[in-house]
Amino acid sequence: MKPVIIVADSLPTGLKANFAAVLGMSLGRLHPDLVGADTPAGDGTPVAGITTVPVPVLGAAETDLPGLFAAAGELPVRLAYMRAAFEARDYADYTRRMAEAPLPDHAPLAILLAGPRKAVDRICGRLPLLR
Repeated sequence: MKPVIIVADSLPTGLKANFAAVLGMSLGRLHPDLVGADTPAGDGTPVAGITTVPVPVLGAAETDLPGLFAAAGELPVRLAYMRAAFEARDYADYTRRMAEAPLPDHAPLAILLAGPRKAVDRICGRLPLLR
């Protein structure tokens, strides 16, 4: 499985990092097998496991994100950080906002796609690493 995170490149750096972290947490919840075992440091202090696969963070125009998200409809994992989440005061407000409109009417600010390497590359292989 190849996961990638794609964030709107027009966002401020802090929001890009936050949205990527949120999507990474969601991926870890869906696929805990992607998180390695705890590892002891040389002095025996345990260090919590981290991802066992690379998770590149790519940049794209905000206007391209809905199309990329739609193109990933057949992938095993397709997550989105929607504008509704950014504008919501809390999780209950977010769920209310999401329920008010069908999925295509929501604007993603960041997405995470994961699946077979060729399928993921076909969708976002031309995108640059986030800067």
